[in-house]
Amino acid sequence: MKITFIFSIVILFSSGLLSWSMYSKNEDEPNLKPSGKGMPAYMRLSPQWALEKLESMTLKEKIAQSFMIEVTPNKGVQHINQIDSLIEKHKVGGIIMFQGTRDNTQATIQRLQSKSTVPLLVGIDGEWGSNMRLADGERFPFQLTIGAANELKQTNLIGQAMGAELNSLGIHLSFSPVVDVNTNPQNPVIGFRSFGENPLLVARHASEMIKGIQDFNVLTCMKHFPGHGDTDVDSHYDLPLITKTKKELSRIDWLPYRQGRLAGASAVMMGHLNVPALDSSGTPASLSPIIIQENLRKELKFEGLVISDALNMKALTKKYDDVEIAKKAYIAGNDILLYPNAIEKSIAEIAAAVESGEISTAIVNEKALRVLRAKYFAIIHKPEKKPLIDPEVIDYAQVDIYEKALTVIKNENVIPVQDASARNFVLNIGGEGKAFNKSAEKYMNATYGSISSAKDAYAIYKFSLKNYDNIFVNLIAPSVLPRNDFSYPEGWRELLKKMPESSNVYVNFFGNPYAIDDRWTFENVDAVVLAFQNTEIGQNRAAQLLFGGFQATSVLPITLSADYQEGYGLKTETASRLKFTIPMELGISNKAFYKIDSIANNGITEKAFPGCQVVVAKDGKVIYEKAFGYQTYDSVLAVDYKTMYDLASVTKIAASTTGLMYLQDEKKFSLDSTIGDYLSGLTRGTVYRNLKMRDVMAHQAGLIPWVPFYTQTLVNGKPNEQLYATSPFGNRNAVVANNLYIRDNYEDDILKVILSKPLRRSKTYKYSDLGYYFAKKIIESTADEPLDQLLLNKFYAPMGLTTLGYHPLNSFDLKRIAPTEKDTYFRHQLVHGYVHDMGAAMMNGVGGHAGLFSNATDLAGFMQMLLNKGKYGGRQYLSSSVIEEFTDCQFCPRNRRGAGFDKPVIEGEGGPAAEAVSKSSFGHSGFTGTLAWADPEKNINYVFLSNRVYPSAENWKIVRMNIRTEIQKVIYEVLED
Repeated sequence: MKITFIFSIVILFSSGLLSWSMYSKNEDEPNLKPSGKGMPAYMRLSPQWALEKLESMTLKEKIAQSFMIEVTPNKGVQHINQIDSLIEKHKVGGIIMFQGTRDNTQATIQRLQSKSTVPLLVGIDGEWGSNMRLADGERFPFQLTIGAANELKQTNLIGQAMGAELNSLGIHLSFSPVVDVNTNPQNPVIGFRSFGENPLLVARHASEMIKGIQDFNVLTCMKHFPGHGDTDVDSHYDLPLITKTKKELSRIDWLPYRQGRLAGASAVMMGHLNVPALDSSGTPASLSPIIIQENLRKELKFEGLVISDALNMKALTKKYDDVEIAKKAYIAGNDILLYPNAIEKSIAEIAAAVESGEISTAIVNEKALRVLRAKYFAIIHKPEKKPLIDPEVIDYAQVDIYEKALTVIKNENVIPVQDASARNFVLNIGGEGKAFNKSAEKYMNATYGSISSAKDAYAIYKFSLKNYDNIFVNLIAPSVLPRNDFSYPEGWRELLKKMPESSNVYVNFFGNPYAIDDRWTFENVDAVVLAFQNTEIGQNRAAQLLFGGFQATSVLPITLSADYQEGYGLKTETASRLKFTIPMELGISNKAFYKIDSIANNGITEKAFPGCQVVVAKDGKVIYEKAFGYQTYDSVLAVDYKTMYDLASVTKIAASTTGLMYLQDEKKFSLDSTIGDYLSGLTRGTVYRNLKMRDVMAHQAGLIPWVPFYTQTLVNGKPNEQLYATSPFGNRNAVVANNLYIRDNYEDDILKVILSKPLRRSKTYKYSDLGYYFAKKIIESTADEPLDQLLLNKFYAPMGLTTLGYHPLNSFDLKRIAPTEKDTYFRHQLVHGYVHDMGAAMMNGVGGHAGLFSNATDLAGFMQMLLNKGKYGGRQYLSSSVIEEFTDCQFCPRNRRGAGFDKPVIEGEGGPAAEAVSKSSFGHSGFTGTLAWADPEKNINYVFLSNRVYPSAENWKIVRMNIRTEIQKVIYEVLED
């Protein structure tokens, strides 16, 4: 026995399988380095365990180590019993897992391992994770999607996630990545399984995936050598012919194998391919000693496992019987025979060939030892465990891949959508497109349709399509396989050709891009976006891309046609609308914001407000968007991101100040002018005539803080019936509250009251609402348009800020709007859907100082426009110079205020914002419990909305608890950490 063992070692050394001349006492720490670059990771470990196992085996047991048989947990007990028998009787070396679930797969593996004296090597086709075979396994992006995204870091992370998942299931070998360079668009079997057709791109991503998977001691297998990318036949059904020259194969198809070898790839799978340039006999590569030994082993210097593709495929079975296939594959140089049939006969046939001298014992030992060493690496060897990757990091890696994969192949200057107020129609064909719809809702109002086939879609909508300015057609394919036109809905080409020329037509392909064959299909289409597969993330990001949430920069990793070749792709404009993403995009964990949750929830517990919304954006990216609590303390209607709040004094910056900035851009207004320059008739003979607008907007014109105008309209504490009516009547049509209308143009009376009030003697800073009554009047008289309409038409509607505006009940159900105060002194009702501020209420709900409603997301969008120096969604709304002038401190250091905008305190504590904000930051708070704050220096955008005045405006806990500022402190702590 000892002589045989020594003889075996001599053979192994002479065959090049042992790379070290000696080992230290610690078998994992060799004294000498490996013999060369590119040695598989499993061969860098001591072979001692494998040698001992090999020495104890019979000839047939050694041969059986090369047999990896199919196991399908879903087939049930009878099937598993048959596998038990094969393991116990024939000592097969491995199993490949097919259809099952995580639970029955793990249970099956554990059961079968208990039947084997030598641990089984467990493999699986895991090209996009275990989900390729397990119904409830993790599904990662397809390789073509990864290639389109072309983010190497993320590819590595996906590899790590795959490795960690397979390791946890007890799976040791992933038959991935596919390293075929897919140069043939008609390829029926590779296609989306490849990273692309650029050899360098394929090589780079394959290497990163290999390294990532093997970080978790899971073996990898590059496939299908010598290259399955340029075929038009599926080897599952016939033997494909590869007509490339050896030079072409070496230059194109073998680059990924060379790079993968250097990355430490464990194995190579042989393809069932007829490659005359390498083997003129017509022998399939998987059975060809020339291709395996001369090309793969010697020329490419690959030292790892060589694995046959499944031996039951028709590319082989049409010509050879089962035993003949197994014997030829073994002799050719495959170390593992995958999915063999006739196992007992095949082992016996190979053993007979050894005994007859047709196959040498050294060859048998080489193969068995390679398999055993791989088992040692993946099963026995217990290295220090690599920490599991943070799930948030993996989540973002996938989000980033699906986003970066989006490739624009046509854009007739329609991306981003500039006017979101246009008539919009979203047509989902082949699926519901729920994720796209939900994402699009944050940018526009639209009509939505969903139908199974494009043919039916045209029949139903052909007459109404012309009524829309923007038509978004989502072509949704349930499968990426190359059958039935890649599963795209029937008639999609004909539908696109019939799109109305007067509309902007956007087409998103959520499926395999290989369905696209020429540009003529898109003659009546203005934009085409490819998502490479149908995912919720892809749908979400496609909508964001179209509206300018981020910039498209990707190019095609493949050639679709003469018009759309590899490397082709159009860049869109840089991001100018809010993007909705996850904190990890900025390297921040969701957990970092838990303090915000705690502060908001504590505010609800302490009854500072019944509910609230918080939105945080950094660099134009919304990384925190949450709703808390309920609209009222009875916990009936939960607050969600759609809930709208009365913005109170935030109206000052989002309405009247914006109107003045707009007029200044139009050369119709100047902060250095006076009120009298615009309202000469109104202010003639008063001290108000000469008040400078810069002083007015900075609250240092000497105006008194506030006038309770409503008190003059009450009789015995109730609205005077001479001024008010309970329904529109005569000249009383201006809405104050539910069933309460005031005399038209009562605003003129309010202005007269203001003009009758004396100014303060000191022209120092003193906050006042009164200047904004004049600001509103100036805007309307200069623009010759009501303030609410001007802002809606020039800003809110085209920007897609669908909830931002006056008179919310004209467009939204009452349930969408949080109520404010239970008014017992003026309106004598719960103020709900109408402006809380009394003065604004008496002006038909439209004040320069109050009256706006919004959800937090849309208000953040407005603030982002200011941070973007006036640009949003590809359109310039205000000039950067006018924004800079208005948001700058007007009279520092004695007055911190901007023109309309609030600013942080100059020195010390207090004020509207946390100490961490920059001095260039600006915003405004609101009486109802609101705050909007933008920091151009740190590019942070923060909005807090609540109805703290419900049920009483005397509730000042939000101020005493400093809730809005405490949340802002957390934001800066997190973002600046």
